[in-house]
Amino acid sequence: MATTEFIAAIELSTSKIAGVAGKRNSDGSIQVLAYAQENGTPCIHKGGIYNIDKTVQALHSIIHKLESQLDGSIAKVYTGIGGQSLHTVENSVSRTLEEEQIVSQELIDEMRDDNLNMPHSDLTILDVIPQEYKMDNNTLQADPVGVNTAHIVGQYLNIVARATLKKNTGIQF
Repeated sequence: MATTEFIAAIELSTSKIAGVAGKRNSDGSIQVLAYAQENGTPCIHKGGIYNIDKTVQALHSIIHKLESQLDGSIAKVYTGIGGQSLHTVENSVSRTLEEEQIVSQELIDEMRDDNLNMPHSDLTILDVIPQEYKMDNNTLQADPVGVNTAHIVGQYLNIVARATLKKNTGIQF
């Protein structure tokens, strides 16, 4: 097989594991050149991988089918998983400062870290999306760095999944 810059995206779901492959065009778009799928029922249930070996076999099979259709090797593979195990949880972190001061990036980073360290039973936070920051005069800010305040509340949207999902897929965020 010829070496190429083909990329693939594979979606894991309960009913099927499907993959597409193609090339990135000069304008940044992706030209889809191949499609393959496998049955997801034997290894995935409600968005959770419960049979790792069968999932790996299905992924290898899809990659092989895609490479056969492309007559080339795939340089990168991206995977996605949906379903009931992946959802969002809202959280807020507040800080009352000793005196009115200008909000620093360091304070915002500390608040984000506090949000990440909030316990969630059997869930792992995969990513955090800051929504807004409320200051002591009830003004809302998307970026509070540089604003003078004595009290700040950060609203966060946490993308979470069952802890076993991250463990079973080896996801690195």
